[in-house]
Amino acid sequence: MKVNRSLLYVGALLLLGLAFLQIKSGLDQPDNSATIGKPTGAPFTLTSHQGEVSLSDFEGQLALVYFGYTWCPDICPTSMIFMAKAINYLPENLKNQLQPIFISVDPERDSPARLADYVNFFEAGILGLTGEKDYLAKLAKQYGAFYRYVEIDSAMGYAVDHTSDFYLVNSSGELLATLPHSISGEELQAVLIQALENQL
Repeated sequence: MKVNRSLLYVGALLLLGLAFLQIKSGLDQPDNSATIGKPTGAPFTLTSHQGEVSLSDFEGQLALVYFGYTWCPDICPTSMIFMAKAINYLPENLKNQLQPIFISVDPERDSPARLADYVNFFEAGILGLTGEKDYLAKLAKQYGAFYRYVEIDSAMGYAVDHTSDFYLVNSSGELLATLPHSISGEELQAVLIQALENQL
């Protein structure tokens, strides 16, 4: 039986559209009910190369948060390029309403100075933060992020397996949306614009 490629293409577009609507609906009608085990986000205070930074420092803004580490060979740099592109293509009046944040879950190797050099490479105003291991583990869990250290046979000694989602939160740490790594640049930009316009 021959498969109609046009029908397959339309079907794929419909599925993509439904996924996008689910993300948008989370912004239109946020579920503020707290349930056990459900990621809710959280306020935090972490360390940058200039000292302590709290999420509450960005009152009136939204933050786009990503958990990763600078020694990551592929997913993290790809995600940062993706994030930077989405931010740089935002309308000018919305750019200063969003603070992108890269949280390193590898504090032993990612010093604040190294983090600053890493995020500055992407030229999007991304803020590099880290903290104590126990604090990071608790914070990641509150956001629904997962990571673990894995020994590898190389000079690096170990790698970090981690999720690669983006987390959109307000300055109180309320999780507004979890945006999967598979989201397209156009979808991410559309979600950010909607959320930021709702803040104005």
